Amino acid sequence: MLERMRAYFDSQAELREQALEASRQTIRAAAKAIAAIHRGEQTAADKFLAEAREGLNSLAKLTADAPELAESGIVLSAQQEYGEAEIVRAAILGGKLLEVDEIGIPYKPYLAALADAAGELRRHILDLIRANEIERAEAMLKLMETIFEFLMEFDYADAVLPGMKRRQDMLRQVLERTRGDLTLALRQQRLERALEKRGG
Repeated sequence: MLERMRAYFDSQAELREQALEASRQTIRAAAKAIAAIHRGEQTAADKFLAEAREGLNSLAKLTADAPELAESGIVLSAQQEYGEAEIVRAAILGGKLLEVDEIGIPYKPYLAALADAAGELRRHILDLIRANEIERAEAMLKLMETIFEFLMEFDYADAVLPGMKRRQDMLRQVLERTRGDLTLALRQQRLERALEKRGG
């Protein structure tokens, strides 16, 4: 009996290590994809997203017969990071928000990915303001507002939806700061245009 039990736990420990490595691969590739998207490097972003998908597929195969692992933070973190990268890519390059079925991850990591993606959209909006692309920045702000309104529909206890209330509060603050930054940029743009007209 001792040998049988040790063999079982040895295999569980090995499976967990393999799952951890696949999870790390997914998270690393997803982070690189987001960085490439911000730099405007679409080919690199596609390559890193493909790597992240590969890691996620490996993870799904590894945990297919291990439900306790499939529901663990190891898997959820990888799904969340991959989902965030896909959402950011579609928002910045296509001006749209991907739905859960389009990404192929469960509800919980999708909602967490949406909240985190909003933070990346703030970063993109600030880049657009610096580049004086105010209209595009306004379009991105609308996407951020859509994400916020959507997430506010999920008023559940932490036991049901862990971390959601904290994410909602953080996103509210990020949205307000971004709205303020964009308002200042719009005023500056109007002032510059008015001065140009006078000068002309």
